[in-house]
Amino acid sequence: MDYTKVGKQILERMGGKDNVISLVHCMTRLRFTLKDESIVDDELVKKTKGVMGIMKKSGQYQIIIGNEVGAVYKEICKLGNFQNNKKIQNNKPKEKQGILSTILDVISGCMAPVIPALIGAAMIKVLLTVLPMMGLLDSSSQTFELISIIGDGAFFFMPVLIAMSAANKFNTNQYYAASLALIILHPNFIKLMSTANEAGQTVKFFNLIPVTYASYAYSVIPIILGVWVLSYIEKFVDKITPPITKNFLKPMLVVLFTAPIVMVVVGPLGSIFGDVLSSVIYFIHDNLGFIALGLVAGIYPFIVMAGMHHAFTPIKLSMIATTGYEAFICISEFCSNMAQGAAALAVTMKTKNKDLKQTAGSSAFSALVAGITEPALYGITVRLKRPMLGACIGAATGGLVGGFFQLKCFGVATPALVTIPQYIESTRSESLIYILITAAVTIGVSFIATYFIGFEDVVDEEDEEIEETNSSLNLNTGTKVPSPIEGVVVPLEEVNDSTFSTGVLGKGIAVIPTKGEVISPFDGTVDAFFETHHALGLKSNDGLEMLIHIGLETVNLKGKYFTPKVKTGDKVKTGDVLLTFDINGIKEEGYDIVTPIIITNSEKYMEVINTNDENTTQLQSLITVV
Repeated sequence: MDYTKVGKQILERMGGKDNVISLVHCMTRLRFTLKDESIVDDELVKKTKGVMGIMKKSGQYQIIIGNEVGAVYKEICKLGNFQNNKKIQNNKPKEKQGILSTILDVISGCMAPVIPALIGAAMIKVLLTVLPMMGLLDSSSQTFELISIIGDGAFFFMPVLIAMSAANKFNTNQYYAASLALIILHPNFIKLMSTANEAGQTVKFFNLIPVTYASYAYSVIPIILGVWVLSYIEKFVDKITPPITKNFLKPMLVVLFTAPIVMVVVGPLGSIFGDVLSSVIYFIHDNLGFIALGLVAGIYPFIVMAGMHHAFTPIKLSMIATTGYEAFICISEFCSNMAQGAAALAVTMKTKNKDLKQTAGSSAFSALVAGITEPALYGITVRLKRPMLGACIGAATGGLVGGFFQLKCFGVATPALVTIPQYIESTRSESLIYILITAAVTIGVSFIATYFIGFEDVVDEEDEEIEETNSSLNLNTGTKVPSPIEGVVVPLEEVNDSTFSTGVLGKGIAVIPTKGEVISPFDGTVDAFFETHHALGLKSNDGLEMLIHIGLETVNLKGKYFTPKVKTGDKVKTGDVLLTFDINGIKEEGYDIVTPIIITNSEKYMEVINTNDENTTQLQSLITVV
């Protein structure tokens, strides 16, 4: 992969560096926060070589790259000078979410940065299973105990790691947050609470306020709630403390106010919430038995797509900490991962597209061997659609088999072939055979189902570009494009938005409308009509593509003052009314009403010539393409 070329194409298709508020990346995805998502052509982004798919979630435009995401990220940072982009203020209005979506988003957001540390610790635990089996390590030796401590440290003190992550999420001080976690994990606090609980007594503040017993090692939700409370207390204390005392009084008050609240209220509530959530999950398992594993394994890819899979991590950790193993979610995850890898492998064997073959092959290896499924999920099965059905069938079948064999998982390392030892039960030697059978059934059924269900093969981007070029040449030389709007003509380079003025999206012109109506300038199709109705894309029957963007930053109006008359996919004739809008209303909200009119595939033409007229009426010649 040419990382520089891929990075350049992605940045251009994001609307240029001036449209980027911030950019970060995780294990497989670039995560953009954009000023205006509506100017991005999703299909064009998906066609970029190296891009496996896209996802829009929690205000981010996520581009799935796969294992090479770090290299692409570095190139984009060089091109856009984003090294310090995390410090950029994001003034983009937040989208409203439901309560459940918000809770899941918070848990997922706090868990995601910690996952690499947990995977590292979990893999060490896998070694503790493998090495004694191979006769290379005595399970009663001090070396075994020391390695066990190394593998268990990140889990026992996980609230500290979660606290640091949650502090970023809630925009509060990381060290206050870590201090809270260390307080509830302090050996003396644990001893005090345990001793009182065993004696049937209750620890109290000032002999009045009871401190409910709860175990916080391995926990997640209590410390997330604690840091959330901290974020408000820190702001409150900052307001009430005089400037001259802030360096010593503020830290003392923040900790003194927050710690008791966490001990008395928030911590126990979080523990109860976690127990209830766990009880609901395992109620399903207890009542449906091995069928529950098949159902969850079959729908697990959609759980991942919704970002809910990280919310299961606290449940798994709690179960393993309590019983020593987990026999529901972990097995379903394993089958889902194997199925995604097998479906990608089937695509590798069947596709005629050399780029897709390479992408699917690496995605299959990533899912099967390393347990990282995003490249297979977003780059192959979701993208091609039908392979997703094959993967779901295989995962559900494997889940039923694993549930029937009553498999157990003794760690939380990424479910993959290399981590199979974590599914081996020391007192049940046949468990190795059972997990291998489960893997074989899952992979086999997924591969066969995907291969025979088939999929629509992908056309090479170069071939598609040649086809588009040929179709554009069918236009008569000097084709005149009428104006879709009435108003004062403005050169595109004078528009106060570099996304348009620099020609990143294509050549064109702008109009300051005097009439709140947009009509179709030619016979064609409504290629895209954004949900906020402030912009739409048209495609003529001759192949010309046009973007009409009413005003600047008007995406923030969320459709207010705009009345659509058509929808995406509609066929339109010259003169058909596409959209009406309230010019005065938009102006009163403080937005610039200037309307860029862009020929988005202007690179297909030798020249795009704008009118010299100062004013234009609807259907008056505005642009000439050669």
